[in-house]
Amino acid sequence: MTGTSLRDPAKKYFGPDVSDRERAIFEGAITLGAIYHQFIGTPIRDRKMLERTIEQAALAQPFVERASVRISIPKRKRKPPYDYPVLSAEMLTVSLVARYGEARVELGMKYVEELDYPLMFIRR
Repeated sequence: MTGTSLRDPAKKYFGPDVSDRERAIFEGAITLGAIYHQFIGTPIRDRKMLERTIEQAALAQPFVERASVRISIPKRKRKPPYDYPVLSAEMLTVSLVARYGEARVELGMKYVEELDYPLMFIRR
């Protein structure tokens, strides 16, 4: 094993049969879960700024190489005077790349209409 896996002091806590690929998937999935639970419900004042903030939070996680966040705010006909948008699962699309050792994986999260669920998944 080479690269980041050799410099990882936590490696000894993962079983001997855990591959670099499995660890990269684990690290990326932890990041997706953190994004979801940390940011859902956040008030949206500046959509682009919130997208960049979420990306930077993801990149602060160990082994995450790249993160891309898109927020789609639905148009509303009428806005009550004290209302403001808050981030919901239906608005959030995330792509990220995690690398551990020689393994690099692409993961995603988006709301899937047919499942009525914000699905987190492995792209490749």
